[in-house]
Amino acid sequence: MVAMTRFYFHLRDHDSFEMDHEGQEFPRVEDARKEAEAAAREMVAEAVLTNSLIDGKAFEITTENGAVVAVVFFKSVIPQ
Repeated sequence: MVAMTRFYFHLRDHDSFEMDHEGQEFPRVEDARKEAEAAAREMVAEAVLTNSLIDGKAFEITTENGAVVAVVFFKSVIPQ
């Protein structure tokens, strides 16, 4: 059986920080990062439709003890 870790996906912007109080369980940090990338792509698509800015937005992925294990910037999920 694979041990699962609870990861939290906090949303950071230039002037705001929204905490994820529920989190999700994944076997590895790489899986949590993939989930954050998928969510960021969806949020970028919505931002394009509403003509909103994404500059500076990012998911900070943390463990239960608050350690930041990855950061996914929204700009990083846009194909160049």
